Amino acid sequence: MRTRAAVLRHVPVSVLIALGFFVLCALFVPRFSSIGNLENVARIASILAIAACGQAIVLILGGIDFSFGSSVALASVVTVLLLPVAGPVPALLAGLVTVALVGVVNGALVAGLGLPAVVVTLGTLMIGHGLAASLTGGLPIDAAPGAAFRWPAIGQVLGVPVAVLLAAFALACLWVLLAHTRLGRRFYLIGANASAARLSGVGVKRTIFAGYVLAGMFAGIASVILTSRVGSGQPNLMPDLPFQTIAACAIGGIPLTGGRGSALHVAAGVAIIAMLNNAVVLLNHPVAVQQLLIALVIVLSVVAQRLAAGVTVERQPWLRVGER
Repeated sequence: MRTRAAVLRHVPVSVLIALGFFVLCALFVPRFSSIGNLENVARIASILAIAACGQAIVLILGGIDFSFGSSVALASVVTVLLLPVAGPVPALLAGLVTVALVGVVNGALVAGLGLPAVVVTLGTLMIGHGLAASLTGGLPIDAAPGAAFRWPAIGQVLGVPVAVLLAAFALACLWVLLAHTRLGRRFYLIGANASAARLSGVGVKRTIFAGYVLAGMFAGIASVILTSRVGSGQPNLMPDLPFQTIAACAIGGIPLTGGRGSALHVAAGVAIIAMLNNAVVLLNHPVAVQQLLIALVIVLSVVAQRLAAGVTVERQPWLRVGER
C-alpha cells in the first residue's frame, strides 16, 4: 500500500485524467478503441507532442513562444521551394533549420536584449507569416510527389509510424534534458526565480537563449512531419499550433508561472487533447463544440491540478516587462 501511495504521489494528476478519459471514450465513443483509429490518433498527435516539447521548455523557463504557428508555415514554404532543386532530404532539413533560426532570433531578443517573450514571439509570428506569404504570393504551392518526401508522415518502421517514433524520441529527449542534465536543472532554477539563479552563478542569459533555440529545434522536427503530411507549402499552415501547444502543456500540468513541468506532463496533455478531438469527430459534432470542449477541459484540468497541489495562482512572469 505504501508503495502504491508513493507512486500515486509522483504521478501527475493529468496522467490519471488522461487514463480516465481514455476509458470513457473506449466505452461510449463508437470505433474509438479500434487499432486503426488509435493509430490515427497517435499519428496526428505526434506533431503536437513534438512541438509541445519545445513549448514546455520555454514555459518552464517562465517564458512563452507564439512563433510556432508561422515558423512551421515558413518551413513548409522553404521546403517545397527547395524540393525541386535540392531533393527531399536537404529540403526537409532546410525547413527544420528555418524554424531553428526563428528560435535563435527569439532567444537573442529575449535573453540578449531582455525583451518580454510575449512581444518578441508575437512579432516573429507575424514576420514569419509575412515572409511565407511573400514567397508564395499568399497561395499554397504543391510539392512534387515522392516516397522520400512523404516518408516522415506516412512511413513505418517495424509497423510503427515514423511520426509516432519521432514523437516518442522527442519526449525521451525532453525527459533526459530536464531530469538528467545540468542545463535542465538550470531551466527550473530560472523559471522558479531568475534573480536567485543569477546570484547562484547560473548564466541566465545563455540558458534562456539555449531554451528558445531548443524550442525552435523541436518545432522544426514537427514542421518536417507536418510539411510531409500536407504535401505542400502553405503560408497559413496550422496557425493555431502555438495555442495548442500551450493548451497541451497547461492541461498536462505545466504552469505558466515557470519552474515546473516534465515530459510526462507534456505526454498527458497531448493525449487528452488528441483523444478529445478524435472523440468529437467520431461523434459527428461540429468544430465549435470541439473548441468549447477543449476550453472546458483546459479550465477543469488546471483547476483539478491546483486543488490537488494546493497551490495558489501566481502572476505570470512572462507578462512582466524587463524582468530579465
